[in-house]
Amino acid sequence: MDLTVVVDGANMLGEGPLWDPASQRLFWLDILSQKLFRLEPESGDLETYDLPLVTTAASPTRQGDLILACVGGFHRYDLTTGALTKLADFEADTPGNRPNDGKVDPQGRFWIGSMDNAEENVTGALYSFSGDGVLTKHLDGIGITNTFAWSPDGASFYHADSMAQTIWRFPWDGATGTLGAREDFVSLKGTDRYPDGSCIDAEGFLWNAQWNGWRVVRYAPDGSEDRVIEIPTACPTSCMFGGSALDTLYITSARKGQTDEALAQQPHAGALFALEAGVKGVAEVLWNG
Repeated sequence: MDLTVVVDGANMLGEGPLWDPASQRLFWLDILSQKLFRLEPESGDLETYDLPLVTTAASPTRQGDLILACVGGFHRYDLTTGALTKLADFEADTPGNRPNDGKVDPQGRFWIGSMDNAEENVTGALYSFSGDGVLTKHLDGIGITNTFAWSPDGASFYHADSMAQTIWRFPWDGATGTLGAREDFVSLKGTDRYPDGSCIDAEGFLWNAQWNGWRVVRYAPDGSEDRVIEIPTACPTSCMFGGSALDTLYITSARKGQTDEALAQQPHAGALFALEAGVKGVAEVLWNG
């Protein structure tokens, strides 16, 4: 499994990789630079979109546009015209917060978490945004929300609090979109690594990018380490399966928070990486709004 640099983009905070099966393109964001990227791997064609708002998560919709989680609210974004249409407010009563990681569940709801923008207070929460515009809070008391992944059998939901250095597993009821009692799935406490974004593969193993860890780890359903992928930069941020066969793992990374001296040892910090994983992912679902 050879790791390759796909786009050496020096993203300050590359995040949110998402494969769109309809267009056969990969989307991802640079949150701090307010940019959205769309890559066609077959041709190498890369498009860059300047976003008017700080955006932390996105998903294609059934209408062919995108839903964006932005500071202050959810918006539709037309890639052709650049038009931004607000759908709903988000945590307007918590101005110190911003959204963070997010993804669409198997039934088409858009899940999003929030965090204290200063990364000091435990004011984050976990929400779902349904296709008919209903925002539901499921959990609060979170430091930095990360990881949104559902097991292929539909029984479990995985979510992480990076500040708590823990990935949780919840029993999942897809029909109602409700969570059971959480249990610790992976703990990185006692290390200097932090769980960031994740994806699931077709065998039910969770792939997790680890901030300050120089690695992406594949975890078995029992929480044990199955495979460790070394990344040539300290802060891989998230991962996603893509490609026509869903067997290429794409990995985003960041330069944020690192000294010039540290970055001098990481020529590809902020790049988009890829590797042939030897296993297939699970196709992402479009938001049902």
